[in-house]
Amino acid sequence: MFLKRNSSRRGKKKYSSVLLVQGERVPVARGPGRPPRDAPRTTKVVHRTLANLSNLPDALVALVERYCQSERRGEAVDGLGENPEVVVGPAFGPLAALSSLAKQLGLERALGGSREGRLAFFLILARVLHHGSRLSAVRWANTQAVAAALGLKRFDEDDLYAALDWLAKQQTRIECALAPSKPDGAIFLYDVTSSYFEGQRNELAAPGYNRDGKRYKKQLVAGLLTDAAGEPVSIQLYEGNTADPTTVADPIRKLAEQFGAHEIVFVGDRGMLKAKGKALLADRGFRYVTALTDPQIRRLLREGTLQLDLFSEEVCEVATEGTRYILRRNPATTDRHRSRRENQLERVRAKAERRDKYLADHPRADPAVSLAQAERWLRTYKLDSFVSARLDGRKVSFAIDATKRATVEQFDGCYVVVSDVPADKASAQCLWDRYGYLQQVERDFRTMKTALLEIRPIFLRKAERTRGHALVAMLALKLTRELERRIQPLEITVEDALDRLDGVRLVSFADPKLGLWRLPKRFDVPVVEVLAVLPPLPAPLLSPQSPH
Repeated sequence: MFLKRNSSRRGKKKYSSVLLVQGERVPVARGPGRPPRDAPRTTKVVHRTLANLSNLPDALVALVERYCQSERRGEAVDGLGENPEVVVGPAFGPLAALSSLAKQLGLERALGGSREGRLAFFLILARVLHHGSRLSAVRWANTQAVAAALGLKRFDEDDLYAALDWLAKQQTRIECALAPSKPDGAIFLYDVTSSYFEGQRNELAAPGYNRDGKRYKKQLVAGLLTDAAGEPVSIQLYEGNTADPTTVADPIRKLAEQFGAHEIVFVGDRGMLKAKGKALLADRGFRYVTALTDPQIRRLLREGTLQLDLFSEEVCEVATEGTRYILRRNPATTDRHRSRRENQLERVRAKAERRDKYLADHPRADPAVSLAQAERWLRTYKLDSFVSARLDGRKVSFAIDATKRATVEQFDGCYVVVSDVPADKASAQCLWDRYGYLQQVERDFRTMKTALLEIRPIFLRKAERTRGHALVAMLALKLTRELERRIQPLEITVEDALDRLDGVRLVSFADPKLGLWRLPKRFDVPVVEVLAVLPPLPAPLLSPQSPH
């Protein structure tokens, strides 16, 4: 680092400035054509301004200059004030490391350099590092080197709410900037989930099919579009009572109109792609891969299109009228379904035994109530199709119809993947594997909802701000996935890596009130291991203040 003094004159006025500058050596872009194999990689030195010191007192500017000169010579710095002890400052590592990683992913470029874009960038990093509401993010920012890592000055929760409004308006542009550059012929995955609210006043909140098992709570529906590897591409929110198939039109439109994709394969979960969705895909020239629900499988068996003996461990294909059906029975899934069903039956029996004991201890209790409870338990676990309850005196007993049970179990572990991809484009096993890619989307949903990012609880009411919040979670997911890939050789979790980065804190080389901070020269071994697999930490962006 060094000080650069500039002076200029406009008319009769003279202007001067003092800038703190850091020199960096960067590679020079190659010219057109293929260079020789042994051609050296040329570099050049660029100067990056870290801080403007023009308004500081001359004594403080001289102190900074003396520090820079001592650093270059490798000498100790003296005269740093009455208190020479090193003062440990705020955490710098988490924000700085994730910021550098996000720059490589193009997140910073997609958001832009406006203040709203910088605040949105902070929200993404805070979603990975902190979670919580906008108010809690402001409080958390007071413990972090936000100005030194991101160049952000003071902000409050109202600024962050405004950033969410800005994000909602810019979502299309941001998603297009981060979309795959050549989506033609690619595979895209789509699935939906729901997130419940503790409150009642969000504009998207509505009662609906709750996947979280939270009865009587309002929810919203979220549709996530990813590439074949589960890399998030787009997210869309809907009111909580929106049916899954009606959401398919939006990702199809985005792929065709916003991303300009052609001849892609759209993979959706079972029951997601119905006649209308398939027609929309055909109109765009897209292909689909999905799976049949149990009622759809039973209907095709009755019609004779499929036969039950075709289900085996190896994939089997049935083609008819341009539609390909890929059949397979998974033995592990079969055993899991039957074991779960047996465990549920044992649970019902245990509840009935406890009720029988209660009846024995209370002679005036009505046995009919026990029977009604047992029947309700059977319906809850969906066992009433082959298990019936009856009263034997004052005790409840159960009878199992073996024929009906065999009918129920005949589809355990059976799956039918359906597609219109031509046989010369993909084999039956390939189509089966493509449908399995949806597990990547399910993993993304788990990360956003219940794991690291915790998209809920949603502390918002307005629909547009909620959409901005969902976009923040999706972009944070992209960042988290890249961080996972980088630290994989270390065999640690993302949480462990972030804890290690928290040990990278700034230290002062002068009075801490002046805001002059630098990075220490040495770190502990665990911290060094994480820093080694991540982009180099940037130098702190100094924001010095006058002591007067």
